Amino acid sequence: MADKSGGTSTAIGLIASLVLTTAAIGCVLGSRVQHSRVVLFCGGIVCLGLLGASLNPTFGQTVLIAGSAVGGVASGVVLSVPLSLAINSRDMLRIFGHGMSFGCIASFVILAGTAATGVSLLPILAVLAGVQVVALLWPESSDMPRTHLPVTWAHDLSLFPFFVLMGSYWAFLEVFAREQGFETVSGWLAASLILSALGSFFASRVPDERRHRWRLFGLVLAAFAGGLTYLSFSEITLGMMILCNAFGLFLFFPLYLDGTDAPALGMARYLMGFALGGGAGSLILVSGGHAALAGAIVVSGLVAMPLLLRARPKIRSF
Repeated sequence: MADKSGGTSTAIGLIASLVLTTAAIGCVLGSRVQHSRVVLFCGGIVCLGLLGASLNPTFGQTVLIAGSAVGGVASGVVLSVPLSLAINSRDMLRIFGHGMSFGCIASFVILAGTAATGVSLLPILAVLAGVQVVALLWPESSDMPRTHLPVTWAHDLSLFPFFVLMGSYWAFLEVFAREQGFETVSGWLAASLILSALGSFFASRVPDERRHRWRLFGLVLAAFAGGLTYLSFSEITLGMMILCNAFGLFLFFPLYLDGTDAPALGMARYLMGFALGGGAGSLILVSGGHAALAGAIVVSGLVAMPLLLRARPKIRSF
């Protein structure tokens, strides 16, 4: 995208935040959409947008910004479909865990394949978006449960700093590695997709009575490994902390979605937090450097712990 639009890496980072923000908005809107044709239309927008981006050799930054905003909202609406469908299933956690695990493995395969062959990623994403459109034609996609109660963002408010700081963690990871002179961080990041898949798969197998403690364990592992990453002085330590963070975060996330008020709204909170991570991380780095960022990541986990320590029944909004 940077090459085609002529934008700097900073501009592309802001575009990524825009996509996450609008995708969060799309998740909220999608949880209330009553007509499957709207969802199908949004799927078509995503597919055509990626197809257009892959076919056009260049495009202006205005087109990139507008396309990212529209595509982000459309993607969020489409993402709300499986999240909403899972509410009616007795195996909701297994659906989330297996879906995320499959997504991480597929991402690893696609990224490894494009790196090895030099094939552009955009046409592959366009094809996958087309497959998604076909999947939206499936009858169950038109019979989704909806969220009619007020959005209970305040209920998970203490988790929001953790989501923001996880966004900061991943936003500045490669910059930190370069500053430390570590050269193989891309390999560790690729391996983190495998650990993420393992974390999600493990979450899908957790029995009901143990979900509370494993959700807490995943959050604590992600927070402390995230903080220690930015205190690493050796490449092996950095890599191991990246892997631990990936496993903990993707162990926590399916369990979080399983226990929140409505999965689509839970995903919206998560995406919005990640969208704000770049800005929050920049402010922390300017004020206190990498040590301050490490401390903030750990503190965000500690702030979230009381909510997870208080066992509560699931609240499902239909």
